[in-house]
Amino acid sequence: MIRRKLCCLAGALCFWQAMAAIPAIPAAAEVTLAVIAPKSGEYARAGEELFNGARLAVQEINDNGGLNGEKLDMLTIDDRCDDRLAVSTAEMLTLLKSKKIGLVVGPYCSNRFDEIAAIYEKGKIFQIVPTTVAYDAGSTDKKGRILLLGTKAQMSGDFFQFYNRNFAGLKVGFIYNDKPEEGYAEVARALYDEFRRFGKSELLKFYALNREQGGAYDLAETLKSDGIEIAFVLGGREETAELFRAAKDVQKRLILFTNKAMVPPETLKNLGEAAEGLYVMGLPELKDSLMFTENLVNLRLHGIEPKGLEAYSYVAVKLWSDLAREVEGFAYEALAKAANSEALKEKWGEFLLHSGSIGASKYIIEEYRDGGFKQVY
Repeated sequence: MIRRKLCCLAGALCFWQAMAAIPAIPAAAEVTLAVIAPKSGEYARAGEELFNGARLAVQEINDNGGLNGEKLDMLTIDDRCDDRLAVSTAEMLTLLKSKKIGLVVGPYCSNRFDEIAAIYEKGKIFQIVPTTVAYDAGSTDKKGRILLLGTKAQMSGDFFQFYNRNFAGLKVGFIYNDKPEEGYAEVARALYDEFRRFGKSELLKFYALNREQGGAYDLAETLKSDGIEIAFVLGGREETAELFRAAKDVQKRLILFTNKAMVPPETLKNLGEAAEGLYVMGLPELKDSLMFTENLVNLRLHGIEPKGLEAYSYVAVKLWSDLAREVEGFAYEALAKAANSEALKEKWGEFLLHSGSIGASKYIIEEYRDGGFKQVY
C-alpha cells in the first residue's frame, strides 16, 4: 500500500512538473488540447513528431479564426512511456479545474490502455489516439474514444498473412524481449493464436532476447540447431541489431523480420550486408493516401513532409475539430455520438481503426535491398 501511494505521488509530481513548464494560456484561449507522449528515451523522436503535428493543426485552426469561435491552446505532457505516469496523468487531467480540456491526443506508449480510456470516459474528456505502441489498445469499446490506424498486436495477423502467402511451411522463431514492461508478450500471444487457428502452431517457437540470458551468438546457434528458418525479432535497437549480426554470421540464409522502428538508418548502415533482405513492418505512410491530399498540402505549406508521426497527430486534431464543428460545441456526449456517425466514417474511414464497428487498417511490410526499402505487402 505504501509503495502504491509513493508511485501515485511520484506520478502526480511528474505531472505537475510538466504542467509548470508549459507557458500560460493566452487570455483568448478557452479550449485546451493535451498531447501525451514521451519526451525522452527510446521513443522521444516519436513523441516530438506527435507534438509537432498536433501543434501545426492547432496553429492552423487558430490562424483561421479558431474553432466554434474559440481559440485553442495545447499542453504537451511527458509520460516517459511509463504506464503509471500515463494513468496518473489521466487522473490529474480529469481533476484539473484551471483549464477546459477538450481533447486528449494519446497516450502513445501505455499498455494500461483500456484503464486509461475508462478514466477519460468517466471524466468526460474526449480522447483520440493517433497511433500507438500499446499492444492491447482497443480491446474494448469506449465511448468518446477514437483510435487511428494500427496497433502493434495487429502485426501478428499481418505477419502471418504474409508468411502464409510466401513462406508457408518454414519454421518461425519469434524472438522478443520478454520483460513485462515492454509488452511484447501480447504480440507473442497474438502470433501464437494466428498459427494455432490455422493448424500450424508446431512451426512456431518462442525465444527470449534478454541479454542476461545468454549472448547473441549462443542464441543464433540455438536457432540454427532448432531448424529455425525465419526469425521475427522485437526488442531494443541495440540488442536487435546485435542478434541480426550474429544470426547472419551463423545462418546466411536466415530470413529476418522486425518492426521498422527497430532499424533506423544508422542501424541499417552499421549492419551492412546483414541488413540485406531484411523485412520490416510498419504503419502505412499517410502521404500515399488520396484521402490525405488536402492535409498533405497544408503540412507541406508548413514545411513538413509527412514521413513520420506528424501526420497522425495532425489528423487526430483535424478530425476532432470536424466533430466539434458538426455538433457546434465541445460537449463530451455530443462528440461521442458524432464519433460513431456515418458522416465521420465517410470522411475519415481510411484512418479509423476503432470507432464503433469500424475495421482495422493493415500494417505494411517492406524489404530492404541495395540501400532502400520496397513495399512487398
